[in-house]
Amino acid sequence: MADNVEGLDELLKQVGRIADFPKEMAKELRQGNKEIGRMAAKRIKPQVPRAKKVFEVRRSGARGGKSGPNLDIQPGTLRRSIGVRNSRGSRINVFVGPRSGGVSPRNDGWFAGIVESGHVGGRNRSVGSPAFRKIAPALDRMRPAMERLMIMKYRRAFDKFKL
Repeated sequence: MADNVEGLDELLKQVGRIADFPKEMAKELRQGNKEIGRMAAKRIKPQVPRAKKVFEVRRSGARGGKSGPNLDIQPGTLRRSIGVRNSRGSRINVFVGPRSGGVSPRNDGWFAGIVESGHVGGRNRSVGSPAFRKIAPALDRMRPAMERLMIMKYRRAFDKFKL
């Protein structure tokens, strides 16, 4: 009698896919988000200027002790640090912007927030510098295009994994 029911094979196939559905779909969605993030990073990098000289970070504690190592940040480090990373706590979302920690010192943009907000070399000293407020406005300008691409990729993934 099961041989006479039309569409039963397709239904059984879909029921068998239910267990893998969340994992496969999350992987597909994250891949789409990474592609969009790479495109955004590629467009943001040229908008971030390179420094003309090495920036020296000299650290000392309040009582004369060291609070960290002295660093020489090479020109172009902020630009090189911009990329895509998996977002913490999500299987789908990605982070686009300066990467820090876990990357090589040549690409470590740990100081990006300082430069972006204008606090290099003291209080509001870098406001008006070539690197002041370059990353966030570039991401804001790209947001509508990124959202359209994301919706297209999500639709494609949802159509592919219809149950």
